[in-house]
Amino acid sequence: LGDRGECVGQVSKVMLLKFLGDFLRSLVMQSSLLSMGGRAFSYQPQGNITGASHGSFYVTVGTGLRRLCVWESDDAITAKAGQLLLPSLLAVSSGSLAPDATIKFSFILAGEEYEHIGQAMPLPYGLVWRVSVVISLTQLFADINDAASKMLAYTLTAIAVLSVAAGLLISYLVTAPLIRLSHQMEEVA
Repeated sequence: LGDRGECVGQVSKVMLLKFLGDFLRSLVMQSSLLSMGGRAFSYQPQGNITGASHGSFYVTVGTGLRRLCVWESDDAITAKAGQLLLPSLLAVSSGSLAPDATIKFSFILAGEEYEHIGQAMPLPYGLVWRVSVVISLTQLFADINDAASKMLAYTLTAIAVLSVAAGLLISYLVTAPLIRLSHQMEEVA
């Protein structure tokens, strides 16, 4: 994603649906932003999950399988994002929102703040899936604040050391001539 949140590139790979979840899980683990409580998931325009970094994306019904919708995910963060995605998905299906529109929003879950960004991903044969990424801003800013606190502590320590060194140097520069003057006065007396 670019600095304004627009899609600037895509990764393409032919894979079976059952491996898409593994791919998204590895994507989350390898990304420093996503590994801090983030999620990645892909879904069809009607909301059926096609792959997810966390949670399952299908349930057993009788002897078959049914894909879950994003808002039905057993992962709380993905489900909350799915609930907030639903109006946008309905707007896309009604034509009031462009199919390739970027969908961004923030939400709070269990005291943590999250940022969601979703982008359409055109596939061969006329398929258009969407890929969404959810980042924990709370954890991201906690790491930033921790780094800033450490930097402040190091800076204050460096200032203290430099102040002591400067004080010692200045006292030497002032007292050395006075000591010489004192010795010379003793020689004269």
